[in-house]
Amino acid sequence: MLFDTAHKQVAGQADWIIDSHAPIPMPTMPTRETDWSGGVSAWGFDLYTSSRYVVLQLPTGTALTWGGGGAGDLRAVDVFVSDEPETDFSASEQQAMLQFAQAGGGLLLISDHSGAVRCGTCTEAWRVINSFLETGASNQFGVKCDGNDVGSSGLTGTVVAASAWAPHFAAGPFGAGSSLVYHSGSTVSLVTGTTAAQLIVSSTAGGMMAASTLPGGGRLVLVGDSSPAEDGTCACTATLHNGWGEGNDRQLLLNATAWLAHDGS
Repeated sequence: MLFDTAHKQVAGQADWIIDSHAPIPMPTMPTRETDWSGGVSAWGFDLYTSSRYVVLQLPTGTALTWGGGGAGDLRAVDVFVSDEPETDFSASEQQAMLQFAQAGGGLLLISDHSGAVRCGTCTEAWRVINSFLETGASNQFGVKCDGNDVGSSGLTGTVVAASAWAPHFAAGPFGAGSSLVYHSGSTVSLVTGTTAAQLIVSSTAGGMMAASTLPGGGRLVLVGDSSPAEDGTCACTATLHNGWGEGNDRQLLLNATAWLAHDGS
């Protein structure tokens, strides 16, 4: 599992990393979630303690490649997670991400609402993600962020029963889960005419989590808000809340990660 720290995941009120050390979070054998310092450390810690995965991070200043070697080489990982990227993936990085997915890799991209710019040189995460999905991947995944702002004081969505893949998210290796909670995020939707994607979690405001597959076996999960992954702790001055402990955010995101890794599904 490779978590992104290279695309302004730490900026302003954002701290969407596992730990300040990369590529290997420190300590290498944590005994509690707070041993790792990032705002999504609980996610990494739960993956680590499952003994199913190795958790790594893409260091700041490191580009994603396909076969380039080093910490950014997607050939060496099964899943790449980018939580609220606020600087664009370069054209070569977008190509590497697409090649990764076409070869069977899993991508998990997390957006935020329109207007959620964390710094003067940042780009809204939904725009960064759509740049990849709509241009770099030429709509091959069939999903997109809508670039709106919903759920400012909490919005709960539920798993879409009609989705053929929903059981893997709602009853996967990390337990049962049926609800996902937003605190200001963008809805996500399917591209008209697509057959590659399905909504996994929907709400009264629209889609909250979508999934997609490619013919080569690659998979993608798109979530429109960073708050479900937020665990309320970081070695920073930002004020964070514990979305990880809200609703079934933990179960759904962990099961989504497992689905991307073809782990039991």
